[in-house]
Amino acid sequence: MAEPAHQSPRPGASAASALHQALIRLAQPAGAPPHGKPDTLSAAVLREISETVLPREITLCIGDRPAAVLTVAQRRLAGLSLGGAAAGTAAAENPKTAAQLFAAGLRRLESEGLGQEVSFRRRPCAAPQGASSCSVRRLAEALTAAGGGRLDHFRAQAAPQAAAWLHCPRNGGQAQGNGPAELRTRLDAVRQALTAKSTRPASARMPVPKPDCLLLPVTPQLHILTASDSGALLLLALPPDEARTQAAVWRGIYG
Repeated sequence: MAEPAHQSPRPGASAASALHQALIRLAQPAGAPPHGKPDTLSAAVLREISETVLPREITLCIGDRPAAVLTVAQRRLAGLSLGGAAAGTAAAENPKTAAQLFAAGLRRLESEGLGQEVSFRRRPCAAPQGASSCSVRRLAEALTAAGGGRLDHFRAQAAPQAAAWLHCPRNGGQAQGNGPAELRTRLDAVRQALTAKSTRPASARMPVPKPDCLLLPVTPQLHILTASDSGALLLLALPPDEARTQAAVWRGIYG
């Protein structure tokens, strides 16, 4: 039986295929990476910028909530507004400084949106004029530099697996969290108990405690994992098996 003869591709077929693939990408939820692999907010933003040439105003949504507006043109980020307030790049003297300011804003968004779906809404806009902008490469470098310490890396891995989480930065910074109110109330009660236990008289000069991780059984179906490092505290509400898994992850990070 004769095999089908090989046919040479028709002129313009490769261009049509490329256009078809681009249309498929546009039809997909913007936060979803290829093959359904989980993506971080920063990675999704970097990909969105790298695929945007014409000037666009891009609304970044965390879950169903509009969280930021990006101004992008020629694969460069020229503006970032969080809750209606610009990221302060008007004072940026060069692309490196702009990238650092943008990265700080994106890291804040990433901490607020752990474990939630990210999507984008795009609309044409005027080309940015006189705005400090940065390339994808420079923004990626700034994001890496602003990536935080080991507890931040652990939080990025563990929080999406938790039914609820609470993060208390060092030096009394504003706490952040996510999950059902009932579970977050339990986490805050544990935080208060741990804080009271560690309180010392002002005259006592105590060394900074070493990084620590504890598993606290609450019910047969719920454990609370607490992880601390240099005054920062992370609390996670997890099923028992997942709590043990994340405790092993913590040990792997802290060695």
